[in-house]
Parts: sequence; structure tokens; C-alpha cells
Amino acid sequence: MKKIKIQPYFIALLVLLLSVVCLAVGFGTAKPASAETTRTSERLYYHPYLSGYSVEMDIKSDRSIAVTEDITVYHYNNTGFIRDIPVNAGEVIKNVKVCEITSGVPTSVYYDIFVEDNSFLSIDIGDSRYKNDEHTYRITYDYCMTKAQEGANKLALTPIGTGWPCEIANISFIIKLPEGYIKDSVSCFYQAESGDDVVKLEPTTETIDGRTVISYVENKYVISDYALRVDLEFEEGALTTYFDFTPYWFIIAAAVILFILVAVKFLCFNKNSLTPYVNFDAPNKMSPLLMGKLIDGKIDSEDITSMIFYWADKGYLKINFDDQRDPTLIRIVRALPQTAPDYEQIMFAELFNGLDAIKPSFLRNRFYITTDKVTRMLNSKTKGLYERKSVILSCIFAIIAGLMLGITPMLLTLFQISVRYFVFAPFIAVVPLLFVYVFSTCLANNKFKTKKSAKILLVCLAAIIGAFLTLFYTVFVPSFIFGIIPKILLCLITCVTVGTSVIIVSRTKEYTQQLNEIVGFKNFIELVEKDKLEKLLEEDPEFYYHILPYAQVLGVSDKWEEKFKDITVRPPEWATCSTTDTLLNFYILNRVMHISMSNMTANMVSRPNSSGMSGGGHGSFGGFSGGGHGGGGGRFR
Repeated sequence: MKKIKIQPYFIALLVLLLSVVCLAVGFGTAKPASAETTRTSERLYYHPYLSGYSVEMDIKSDRSIAVTEDITVYHYNNTGFIRDIPVNAGEVIKNVKVCEITSGVPTSVYYDIFVEDNSFLSIDIGDSRYKNDEHTYRITYDYCMTKAQEGANKLALTPIGTGWPCEIANISFIIKLPEGYIKDSVSCFYQAESGDDVVKLEPTTETIDGRTVISYVENKYVISDYALRVDLEFEEGALTTYFDFTPYWFIIAAAVILFILVAVKFLCFNKNSLTPYVNFDAPNKMSPLLMGKLIDGKIDSEDITSMIFYWADKGYLKINFDDQRDPTLIRIVRALPQTAPDYEQIMFAELFNGLDAIKPSFLRNRFYITTDKVTRMLNSKTKGLYERKSVILSCIFAIIAGLMLGITPMLLTLFQISVRYFVFAPFIAVVPLLFVYVFSTCLANNKFKTKKSAKILLVCLAAIIGAFLTLFYTVFVPSFIFGIIPKILLCLITCVTVGTSVIIVSRTKEYTQQLNEIVGFKNFIELVEKDKLEKLLEEDPEFYYHILPYAQVLGVSDKWEEKFKDITVRPPEWATCSTTDTLLNFYILNRVMHISMSNMTANMVSRPNSSGMSGGGHGSFGGFSGGGHGGGGGRFR
């Protein structure tokens, strides 16, 4: 037989072919990695997750729960996480603390507390050095329920809620119950965030140290959109709702401030009270300008223009009403008497500015420089109308009352929640309180001049601001700090205190005397009878025009005019017109004076570009967490 010789290269080719076949068979028969294995690999190396979540709840009969959460976090390229605790059902959070558990021993760790949404209290936890490793954190806090939304004898809890952006492993909880629990009434299940998909669980119930304890351990992974829910039932009257009296101490403190305010007023600043007496003429021969300043503490546009008719009544000038809208002012004297106050002399001199006659339109956007100068001079001469101590105390009481709105939540958070949580936003409430104080001051200063309708308007504006403040405060101050009722009470007392703090402001003895005479004079204008007026007119035929400038600055010119509707009054000697007979009609003259005064005011106090006082009508005569409490979720930084 002939021997067949096999070439070496043929053997090598055969070996290569067999190797390829074996590899193909091997890959074809190999089992694929399980989905769980793949998912675990991704979990361990490609994103952060929770590798342990243990919750212990110690429930009291008043629905307050001491909560301890041990959360083990695998950090993957991140520096920490945020735990969001839901507080959208009237829960109060207290005593928040965080530590890290290292080898079973609590150690300090960085954490901060903040609020982005009033529905959650957020805790930022973790050190910037923690990356790609596991750390266990312990969060402890008191979770106090002020409402029984699920029923008076039921309690719905969510030890672990939805809201985590990862899967959670090794879940467990222990719930210690108060007396009154109905045996075997527990219902435990996983519930999807939608609320439809429910997976029932079988927790363990036992008695430890005389207390019923319900527990559950789950070593599987739970996907993030499922919450662990526990429903419990109790005997009638076994449960109440949590009530915290602490905020009411601040309300009591605010009420004490208000009481002290009133006491200080009546004990220390009640000496110079007004006792006005009737005056038939301007007290101490004072000008309308000075009277206008003293009656309400400021110089108005009508106070300035009233001097035109005052000087006319004194015989220093005449007024020609041929042009009713722009009457001509004719100077009779070159200068006022030396006995006239310096601010009056300056005003008169700069009114005419060397001319013998002027029209008010000539003063437009010019004369305001003089009115500013006169205002400064008169304000300087009338300083010290109020006792300095009373003004300072009024401001102090208003500031203290206003700060109560900011101090109360700040101290409650620092001492009851955590020293890591600072609340500064409520201090914004001081701003609207400033308006309350301003309106109250205006009301107090203008009470002798302002009409009743204007006073009611000021009171309504202050009340509207107070209502807006209360709404703002109740919405933006989280209810987990303190409840709606104490917030409303605190706002109410604070607004009242700020608004009434102006009652402390006390006039000096000299100012009180002046005001007694001015108010008495005003009372005469308002209350004088017809027969008395007729007698006064017999003595002084121009008595009506003599009083008119004062009636204007006192805000009672309409009442003064009304009193003379049935009395014959001749026109004043200082009023001229080419149609003299027309001025003999009292009502026509008053109408002309109405128009003239309004336009004179507009011109004498007008400013360029509408800055400062503008011309106007001041000068006219007359004139989800699983459905139960707790739960929530978290997020990674």
C-alpha cells in the first residue's frame, strides 16, 4: 500500500478550522447574563443608588412620631444627596439632626436645611470628598401631625416614599405603636405613584416591652416609583392631633408689647391733651400759612396760595378778575411791614419781583423756588412740635412689633427644627408695615383737617395692607414652622401695634396751646350760627373775606361759604373788575374766586418736568408620598 504523506501546512489549517468551530459552538451554547446581574453591574458602577434604607417610627398618641432613617448611599461621581420630607398635610417638623454611621459609631457630617417648596423640608447631606463609595447616614426628626386627614381613628404612614431617582435595596421598617391599636388591622403594601398598582405585603407584628411593634424587611430591589405604605386602625379616642403651644408664646409677647404701648401712652404721654375753646379770630394774629403748617404738620399748596387773599384782606394788594383764569395781582405796598415774619416778606417780595402787577401764569415753573425757600424757613421756625422722647418711643414700638413677624419664625426654626435652618424671608413683612405706620401717622397728623371720607380711606388702605400682609405671611411662612391660626393672630396683633404706636407721639406744651386755639377757631367756623354771623358782619362788613383764607387752610371753606347763602355780603374792596355790577353777586364772586384760586395754585406751585408739587385741585374753595404621612423622596447633587 502506498503511504499517504500529509503536509505540515495542511495540519495547521485543519487545527485552525477546528478551533473556529469550537469557538462558534461555545458562543452559541453559552448562557447570557441575567438581567438582574446586568442591572446590578450598572447599579454598582454607573450611577448612584441606595443600597440600604431602614426606617424606625416611634408613634405617640398625639400623632407625633420620632423618626430615625438610616440611609446607605452609593456615591457615584457626586458629592451628596438631598432628602425631601413632605410637609404638605399640616405636619410640623422638629429636632432635625444628621450624622454619618461609621463602623456603627455616629460621626459628624456636613448637612444643611432649606426649603424650595413649602410642601417639602429639604436636607442637603454629604461631603464633597465622597465619590464612588458607600456611606450610611442617620437622619432623626420629630414628625408631628396637626390634622387627622385619614380619619379620627386611622393612621396612614409612608415609611418610604416615591421621589427617589434610583432603585432602593435592603428596605426595612419598625413601627412602634401607642395604646389603642386594633390587633391585626395593619395593611401594608407597595403602591405605585399613580395609586393604581398595589402589591400587598405581610409585615411582622409582635409585642416588645408592652408595646405593639410592626416590622418588615425586604432584601430585594424596589423601583423608585413605588412607595411603602402602612395603614393602621385604632380604638375610638386613642388618637388625638398634635398641638404645639410654643408659637402662642410669641403671640402673647406681641400682645404684651401692645399693652405696654397703651400703658406708656396713658402713664407718660397723656399730659398735653387738647382742650380747644372757641375763637372768633385767628389766634395771635397768625397768618394762614403758619396756621396751615400747625394744623397738620405740613405745608400744602393751598397754604401757599391762601396768602394771596390774606394779603388782599390786609390791604397789601388787589386782585383784578377780568380774566377769571389768570387774574391780575396788583401791588399796593412796596414791602410788607417790618413786623411781618421774614418768610412772609421774602414771599411777597419775590412774588412781584420788582413789578407792580403780575399774572399767576408768569409764576409758572418759577415760583416753586420761592415756595421751597419759604417752606424751609417756616419748618425751621416750627421745629419741636412734638416731644422727642415720644417720637423715639413710637418708632421703637413700631420697629419691635414689625420685627416680631421675622423673629418668631426665625427663633422657632433655630430652636425647634435645627440651627442649620435660617429663615429670613419673613422679615420682608416689615416693608408693608412701614406703609401701615405711614398711613397711621397721616391719619393722626391730619385728623383736624382731613375730611371724614378721607379718614375712612386712610383706615381702609391700612386695613387692606394689613390683610395683604397676613395673606403673604400665611402663604410664604411654611406651616411646618407654625400653623395658620397663630400666624394670623401674630399678623393681626402686629398690625394693630404698628398702627397704634403713633398714639405715643405727644405734643409739646406750647404746641398744644397753639393747637387748642386753632381747633377752637376751626370749631367756630363750623358751628357758628347765622345770627352771630350777622352781628359780626355789622361790625366788620368784610368779615367773610377776613376768615376765608383761614377756612381754606383748615379745610372748611365749603362750610364757611354755605353759612352765608342767606346773608347779604358785599364784595371786598380788594376785588376789582371792569364789570363791577357782576361782582355784587356773592355767588358769582365765589365762583370766580374758585376758578382763580385753582389756577393760581397750579401756577404758583408748579415745577418743571412735573417734579415735586404739581398744580392741581388743592387750592379751590369747598371742595405625592404614597398617600400617607411621611415618605417623600430625595435627589442626588
